[in-house]
Amino acid sequence: MNQVVAAHQPTKLERFQMEILPPDRKGELFSGLPSHIKPERFERNLANALMQNPGLMELDPRLVFREVSKAAALGLYLDPQLGEAYLIAAWNGKAKRKEPQLRIGYRGLIKLGRQSGEISMIYAHEVHANDVLDVDQGAEKKLIHKPDLFGDRGLLVGYYAVVKYKDGDFDFEPLTIEQAHTIRNRSDGWRAYSEGKIKSTPWATDEVEMSKKTAIRRLTKRIPQSPELAEAIRIEDQAEHGSLGHAAPTAALEPPKPPTPPAPPQSESNAVLEPQQGDIVDAEVVEAGEPETATQADAPAEQTAFDANAFLDQVEKALERAETPEAVAEAWDELDVEATLTGDPDTLGIAIGLRKARLGVLR
Repeated sequence: MNQVVAAHQPTKLERFQMEILPPDRKGELFSGLPSHIKPERFERNLANALMQNPGLMELDPRLVFREVSKAAALGLYLDPQLGEAYLIAAWNGKAKRKEPQLRIGYRGLIKLGRQSGEISMIYAHEVHANDVLDVDQGAEKKLIHKPDLFGDRGLLVGYYAVVKYKDGDFDFEPLTIEQAHTIRNRSDGWRAYSEGKIKSTPWATDEVEMSKKTAIRRLTKRIPQSPELAEAIRIEDQAEHGSLGHAAPTAALEPPKPPTPPAPPQSESNAVLEPQQGDIVDAEVVEAGEPETATQADAPAEQTAFDANAFLDQVEKALERAETPEAVAEAWDELDVEATLTGDPDTLGIAIGLRKARLGVLR
């Protein structure tokens, strides 16, 4: 008797992975991976990241690819268990939607810091009230931390990051709880979470890890930086304080409108009061769902986001046509990318990631 073997039906995860990494894009991405990153493992780690955060599969796969390409160019794995880099769904206030965002874990910063060749060790720890901490910040720097690992360490009071160089020198950076919370409160992601625009943020789920990373980021300003570490810090600064989370004022991004011709005279009984050009409109009222004024209804509220995405596609195609690093630089300059996106740091960060990934392919 002949047996009929049912064809394998791809799962939602498999379908989404194919949308992110179709065969042509998979080759483009993997050819730029550093030698110590294995393509098969990178792909498995991406699958693990999607399984642990299935909400990412509801987002635009093109934008997911762009964030994945940033991690690949840095040589960081995306598996949350490794803590090198993460993909999260962040709120884009300008586009009024969730978008994928790459976040660098503190273990990722440590990994990239050691690539400078001058660092033998870099790490961060939390400090509790009952720990013994002896610090000297004079000419002979000293930091001795003796926690009672099996006793009552008391309340968490702060953090520190330490770097030890191969020549024997070392440096450290302390961070109090108050300092960590001040930095957290300036984060666009934290503000979006506080306002209920997103359901989760690393500052809410992994505050200790985020605080350690903050201490390391402050310390990395004083250590030799590899190009990858500098790019990772830029990505983190962009994620923490870029355009995601709150809408940027569109007036700063759009040219002024031509003056409105005077309206024909109306009788007092039929007169309708409308805001004129230059009137201040309360953005919070609009977000809360109040009826839009005529001026707002006429204004293309989504225009900035759509124009930025169209320009980003143009940049991506131009970079794909470039066959040498010199051609990449020419395409970048010809499109005047940085000047065009100067008012949209989020999209500029994506464009820079695309350029870096293309250069990695051509090396």
